[in-house]
Amino acid sequence: MLIERSSQLRQHAGQLAFPGGKPEASDRDLLDTALREAEEEVGLPRELVSVIGRLHPVPTPSGFMIVPFVGRVRGDWTPRLASGEVERIVIPRLRTLMDPSVYRTTGRVEWRGFHYDMHEYRIGDPPLWGATARMVWDLLERLR
Repeated sequence: MLIERSSQLRQHAGQLAFPGGKPEASDRDLLDTALREAEEEVGLPRELVSVIGRLHPVPTPSGFMIVPFVGRVRGDWTPRLASGEVERIVIPRLRTLMDPSVYRTTGRVEWRGFHYDMHEYRIGDPPLWGATARMVWDLLERLR
């Protein structure tokens, strides 16, 4: 599940992303942060998430270190989008993401001391790129 971030946000406006955010003092750990953010941003109750595992941490040019988790939603839920943060939910099929015709890479770049492989998935407007595409690429490599 991806979200399209609101065009009103200061950072990463209008981009596709996973639900997530910064840890708060009340979070027990980074998994707790991820589950809390999913509930806040799209109304996904943590009780419906079966956590499968964690992907490699992903540094971003904006200075964040993202620690992504993978989970499966068990059961039905009614999305509730966080006003001012989320424009819409996008749920691409794994089969679509694994289709070579939607993928392209523009090579490796260096930014602020980090080296990035630049991935893009043309699954709609906007395309999936940047840190989120790197996380998707990591997941797909593990599934292959």
